[in-house]
Amino acid sequence: MLILASSSPRRAKLLKDAGLDFIVVPSHLEEFVDEKYKPAELVLELAKQKALCVAAKYPDDIIIGADTIVVFEDQVLGKPRDEEDAYRMLRLLSNDRHVVYTAVALVKGDQVKSFVSESEVWMKNLSDLEIKNYIKTGEPMDKAGAYAIQGEGGQLVDHYKGDFFTIVGLPLKELLEQLKNL
Repeated sequence: MLILASSSPRRAKLLKDAGLDFIVVPSHLEEFVDEKYKPAELVLELAKQKALCVAAKYPDDIIIGADTIVVFEDQVLGKPRDEEDAYRMLRLLSNDRHVVYTAVALVKGDQVKSFVSESEVWMKNLSDLEIKNYIKTGEPMDKAGAYAIQGEGGQLVDHYKGDFFTIVGLPLKELLEQLKNL
């Protein structure tokens, strides 16, 4: 059986749209930011921990763990704590470039395969009103960097370079290739 170790409805939708049969078993791992890790290492560690946490309960199944972070000028932006934090993040990202890292870890028994995908995003110059109106939608509250490119947050983005699905939170093409090899 294939198990997604995430409660993200975006990740579940991507897997469903790809035609995969899976169940969702959230890891409930306490996410952390540790300064000793470089961003790609951090996101990879979080994805592995999520997958391994669920794999302990389902040792015979294939577990998909994933994590996404936004990095602006060496500052890791996870999910906002509240609306004020979401405003702070969006103000930082406004009229500038940032990097989105999504890591995926696949675990089956003793096998662990993992990878990190990276994309760049350039945000429009956002007014205070645009930011506050976007926050009122509620969309930014469970998203790394406080926006969802696939939702209303896409209107805040000027352009991006790289894989769109990395920015959404699950680099689908690479994931499907890795699943074939597992």
